[in-house]
Amino acid sequence: MIFSDSSIKIRKLPFFMFLYCIPIFINSQNYPLKFGIKAGWNYSNINAIDEYGNPSGYLSGIIDEAYGGFLIEKQISPKSYIQVTPTVSFTESVTFIELPIYFKYNFYNKFSILVGPKLNYIPDEQYNNFYYFRKRFGVSGDIGVDYKISNHFTIEGTISKGFTKQFDQLVLTYYEAKRDVYRIGVTYYF
Repeated sequence: MIFSDSSIKIRKLPFFMFLYCIPIFINSQNYPLKFGIKAGWNYSNINAIDEYGNPSGYLSGIIDEAYGGFLIEKQISPKSYIQVTPTVSFTESVTFIELPIYFKYNFYNKFSILVGPKLNYIPDEQYNNFYYFRKRFGVSGDIGVDYKISNHFTIEGTISKGFTKQFDQLVLTYYEAKRDVYRIGVTYYF
């Protein structure tokens, strides 16, 4: 197998990212590590194509999707945080296990912006005759805002743009579906 210079650089990227993060975490040792739980509602927009290659998809109902999970937040400077939130997102038909990794920045009083990648996995069985799971693992990009109500509660809203074509819906005949999610919820810090 022949490796190009670009494939070697891509393989070294996680190592250099790790080295870059070490000084941040060493410097942030004076700041607390916080834990919590979060829950709320999803609104999914499934972007896909039909059997002719034309745009197709699905919009979820307003109240038939929910999410919940845990939260780990590390403060790295007076106004900056790293937040990891393993969550489960329950949709009408497909369940997603998600891992958003956010950079959080307090930009004005009690308002903070959240931005980062989100990894997701479909744990559902393939035997479902309505869906064919092309890729169980997917990647999304998230951006959002949260508002600190108190030391224990925040409310947040996020938008997630799906980048991976994860599944086909065989009955409604849409294919190569990517999931965009609009989310509003509450976080409780212990």
